[in-house]
Amino acid sequence: MKVLYLIFFFAFIIITACETRPGSDAGSSGVDTLQYSYQTYSLQSKHLIDNEEKKDTTYFNAAYPRFEDQAIQGLVARNITSNNNPDSTYDSLEEEAEAFISNFDDFIEMDEYPRAWFTDIQAKVIQNTPNYLALCIDHSEYTGGAHGNYATLFFNYDLSRRDTLGLGEVIPTEHWETLDSIAEVIFREQENLSTSQDLSDAYFFEDNTFHLNTNFTLNSKGLLFLYNVYEIKPYAAGTTELLIPYPSIEQLMTEKGKKIRAELK
Repeated sequence: MKVLYLIFFFAFIIITACETRPGSDAGSSGVDTLQYSYQTYSLQSKHLIDNEEKKDTTYFNAAYPRFEDQAIQGLVARNITSNNNPDSTYDSLEEEAEAFISNFDDFIEMDEYPRAWFTDIQAKVIQNTPNYLALCIDHSEYTGGAHGNYATLFFNYDLSRRDTLGLGEVIPTEHWETLDSIAEVIFREQENLSTSQDLSDAYFFEDNTFHLNTNFTLNSKGLLFLYNVYEIKPYAAGTTELLIPYPSIEQLMTEKGKKIRAELK
């Protein structure tokens, strides 16, 4: 299986206001085991822009869970901070936010017809069981041009080790080729493709060969994969979800994967 590296044109950002909402929000299954609360951050640029007879400005918004467990909090904080710019890395969401606003403030001085930018990050706990935590992060932004960019990313954590959980810990890498074969059958049925139809007709798979990415999560029904815009289809086609039911892959799963599955019932 080939690992797809998602390319996002995420810019640079700051956060000055903080609001905390108490309570926690688990996914559709499982019982909350980690304590957390949701926090929100927001900042606007001081530069106002005329936009169809009204004033507009660049902003950065974020909402995400903050965990009492410091080991988990450290892992989650690093994932929420995108760090997708090859020339810069950030130690915190606040740092990334500062850079975004600063970048806009510099750019507006040179743009004859400026438009407001935005970044919006929404991170949510979707699974929280004794051994497994999963986050879904929706990241959208606009930095000029015909349309903005958006992506949905899954992040998985092994709570028994207080560490990230990779696909290889659920399905061993030696079984990935078999996993791809099973997934392709489901994909072709979902996309109304015949078993022989050439994927290059409408998709962007490398070498015209179907393969899963590693943007996955586990739910009560199976392994859920998500392809973001431009990964396998044009922007206008949006994202593509692909659910691989557990019965079709149970023989491929590790003991750890089976244990997590049992907790998600």
